[in-house]
Amino acid sequence: MSELERSILERAADLREAFDRAFAAPEAAVGAAQLELLLIRVRGQDYALRLSQVLSLHADRRLVPVPTPRPELLGLLGVRGQVAPVYDLGLLLGYDASPHLRWVVLVRAATPLGLAFEQFDAQLRVPHSALLATADAAAAHRFASASVATTNGARPVIDLAALAADLTDSKRRTLPEREGHR
Repeated sequence: MSELERSILERAADLREAFDRAFAAPEAAVGAAQLELLLIRVRGQDYALRLSQVLSLHADRRLVPVPTPRPELLGLLGVRGQVAPVYDLGLLLGYDASPHLRWVVLVRAATPLGLAFEQFDAQLRVPHSALLATADAAAAHRFASASVATTNGARPVIDLAALAADLTDSKRRTLPEREGHR
């Protein structure tokens, strides 16, 4: 056996052993200190979403428009037998309207809820230590009290649970009360 063949066999044995060790480790220990994120862009600005708060991500889905006094409500989306209202994430964050909303994320919430935005960049796994509290109150958005350090700089992390709760509360406040029902 040549030196090159012996080197290749040793390398293959090392890789096989590392592969087997990865599956032998308990699953919780492997990902316990990791944070999974979706990196997105809203009106050209970088943001991140916690994957644990996301039910699913969809591109180029047709929305059914509904009459509404709320400009941020774009319409309804049917996915897997459920119908979800879809809101313009940019409008909810205080930006102007955009006609180019390609992506919809369904939020893991008590009631179905979708948020539309322009661009999905990547999925990222980082250590929890990469999550930074947003210290500057002027820079902090009410739905982004933390940011994550990435290779392209810090991105605010949108708290989808807080945003969903705010939308649910605002829907309750704007619904007209029916006569005889309290």
